[in-house]
Amino acid sequence: MPNLAYPRPTDREGAAVRPLCDSDAPAFQELCRRMPMRTLTARLNIDAFGFRGPIVRAWGAFDQGQLAGVLLRYGNTAVAVDADGSCARAFSRLIDSEGNLAGVRGSVEVVAGIQAMLRRYTPSDWEDSYFLTLRSPAQPSIDQLSMARRATSADIAMLTEFYSGAGTMYRSRSNVAEKLASRRVFVVEEPPLGSRPGRIASCALLNVEGRDAGLIGGVYTLPSARGKGYAAACTALLAADLQRDGKSPCLFYENPIAGKVYRRLGFVDASRWAVLYLSLPSETRKAR
Repeated sequence: MPNLAYPRPTDREGAAVRPLCDSDAPAFQELCRRMPMRTLTARLNIDAFGFRGPIVRAWGAFDQGQLAGVLLRYGNTAVAVDADGSCARAFSRLIDSEGNLAGVRGSVEVVAGIQAMLRRYTPSDWEDSYFLTLRSPAQPSIDQLSMARRATSADIAMLTEFYSGAGTMYRSRSNVAEKLASRRVFVVEEPPLGSRPGRIASCALLNVEGRDAGLIGGVYTLPSARGKGYAAACTALLAADLQRDGKSPCLFYENPIAGKVYRRLGFVDASRWAVLYLSLPSETRKAR
């Protein structure tokens, strides 16, 4: 069930939300300067896809002419960030007006406020989320270097099969092909064993890459292959690959076991986040 323990933040009733466009770039850059870690995910997506397009749509909450927060829609997920949750009321109205949203990810204060103020969507679950970054040099061990390798286009069939059973981490063949084209996909491949063919057992890739950072995602290991250090090997090689190009590796996690893996690799806390899952009332779904 949703976590109601966080205090409801003070909201700015007067904050007005509108779509962002290229002329808002200076205001967005200033917001990123004031809150570099909170805005990093939004900035990476806007670096890659712009303020508005087929992949990302971005809105800004303006208070007395100043950009106070940003909300992005990426597929069926909204990403909301501000300094203190004061944009939650304005963002909740926008979220209620959008169709087919499955969840909201964002800084804790704004997500808690959105949870309290939604009217059309019903919060169905909450997860604490942690945003980490790697500030020290990534130094994969000899064992990790021998376990994992960079994936190539020849791996598309195995990777598509791999992610088809990955639950919430599912990726389509076209998405896998797009990630392989970036050359920042690292895998552990297990050889055939008895009647079982060779397979991809673990993978780490990038959700999005910007000019100075890369957001690692898709870190998944087959249940039968866990506990062997595969995810750590893939993540370590991907992080080192980013750092060689002068980019900072960063990632989110909700699973405490995954968090221990990332922290052992040297990742440190950068910001506290949350994920709020949404559903529509049954009568609303029928009317759509």
